[in-house]
Amino acid sequence: MKSFAILGLTGQGIETGGEILSNVLKTLGYKHRVWRDFSTIIRGGHTAYEIYISEDDEIELPPRLEKVDLAIVWDDEGVKRYKDRVKNEYSIYGSKQVTNTVEEKNILDIPKIGFNVWAVGVITGALGISFKEVQQQIQQRFKDQKNQDLFYEGFQLTKTRCVGRPLLKRDTEYASISGNDALSLGAIAGGVRHYFGYPITPASEILENLSEWLPPLGGATYQVEDEIAAIHAAIGCSFSGKRTIVATSGPGISLMTEGIGYCSATEIPLVIIDNQRGGPSTGMPTKTEQSDLNHLKYGGHGEFSRVLLTPTSVIDCITVIQEALNLADYYQCPVIIALDLDLALRRVSLPWTEIEEAINGIVIDRGRLITENVEDGKYIRYESLDGLPPNRTIPGVKGGAYVASGDEHDERGYMEPDFKEVRQSLHLRRLHKTDDIIYHRAFSKVGSEKAPITIIGTGAMGELIEHLVNKDPETYQGILLRQLSPVPLQELIDAIKETKKVIVAEYNATGQIRTFIKEAIQHKEVNSILRFDGEHYTEEEFEKELVQRLGVST
Repeated sequence: MKSFAILGLTGQGIETGGEILSNVLKTLGYKHRVWRDFSTIIRGGHTAYEIYISEDDEIELPPRLEKVDLAIVWDDEGVKRYKDRVKNEYSIYGSKQVTNTVEEKNILDIPKIGFNVWAVGVITGALGISFKEVQQQIQQRFKDQKNQDLFYEGFQLTKTRCVGRPLLKRDTEYASISGNDALSLGAIAGGVRHYFGYPITPASEILENLSEWLPPLGGATYQVEDEIAAIHAAIGCSFSGKRTIVATSGPGISLMTEGIGYCSATEIPLVIIDNQRGGPSTGMPTKTEQSDLNHLKYGGHGEFSRVLLTPTSVIDCITVIQEALNLADYYQCPVIIALDLDLALRRVSLPWTEIEEAINGIVIDRGRLITENVEDGKYIRYESLDGLPPNRTIPGVKGGAYVASGDEHDERGYMEPDFKEVRQSLHLRRLHKTDDIIYHRAFSKVGSEKAPITIIGTGAMGELIEHLVNKDPETYQGILLRQLSPVPLQELIDAIKETKKVIVAEYNATGQIRTFIKEAIQHKEVNSILRFDGEHYTEEEFEKELVQRLGVST
């Protein structure tokens, strides 16, 4: 495993340099993953880009690691962050802005604009990659000679200090995708051709992706004035019979909450994605958290049903969003997908075959959708069908017209009904229709059910749990939870019946997931691992936290 880090100022193109590195590794056929960190302010602050490279396709890439082989930094902030993380045998390379390094030879006269390209040269030289292989990527991105010269200068600096064996070209074909990329691909595979959105970190990538990918498929994206407009335009699109999604983050979810309630009252299907970041208010826009879950499960005035799902990995995002689209159509309700920023922005390389399998793995099911003409006067939009979701028409179906009013209505959709009657019939059916959904992937299990300790988590916690369990499957079982509401109560009870201790790991301060599943774990010794400073655990930090919480050795 080889690992490198670049840290510079926002605006120096650190992301661009990282993308070039990722493209080079993809072209060479190497499995890799990326961790990205951004300043929370719009202008200023620092950006970090860490890349981890596997030389063995059979070995799974670990979560973010504590140690890196080499760090390239712009100023003293970079030295502060990486001086204890760089492996002893390798160095920190810096510009003249660095004043506290002990190695004078590393203080180099690199311009502020161009530092990123120089850093790419330093890393690719240390990796022993062919100069021409990387030069092609540099020339595609930058036409001017100055950037190419800076790349050459960085490459020359480390070309004789190769980190292990040189990376030579291989036949493996990988694609590099983020959680947001995976959601976009899954949405398209699930039949989405129209998207209404408003930019917000960290969900903006979905709007950007679909703006590029939908037009060649005959679709379109629409950047509207705010999140209120986005969700109501999407509701109208869904009412017309077209599949669509909306994606936002915490502040946007607050604005969308009234629309989510309207979806439930009118039984119009819609998938809503919340890429969670630190809150409350504007909070930490570029830092990860899993703290919107209570709002997603309970938020809104009145009482209404919804489904809440959480992907457990990048590849899982492709599958979960297709399943969410099917569930929304079947139960005719809002289905919310909760990611965290780290999973949304995490970029990993995956074999194309694995991506294609996920894209093609789910069959589109539109539920009880009527597209044929109905006999006049016979269609009852909200009738109860033995507790099953009602039949739904779309505009243009003769005899299938109805009023989709957010006002309480009767089974035909007429307002001002006998409230005493409809609140005991229609409202209760609508309220309880998702109490026990048919979903066959409520969670994934890793390790042995007989293990004495079970760790439960989701989102960005998934890979940390899975990696730890794989190291010691006799001690630990991992449960990667996808279905947060309704809670798969009996399935969870059965999965942990032989375990002695349960740890619920989550990125928030109040243990929201633990509260959701309290009935399933109430007879076990339970502890929590909680983090809410916006940072993502490294593998070593997560194991250390486990030791401190439980006093066990990993």
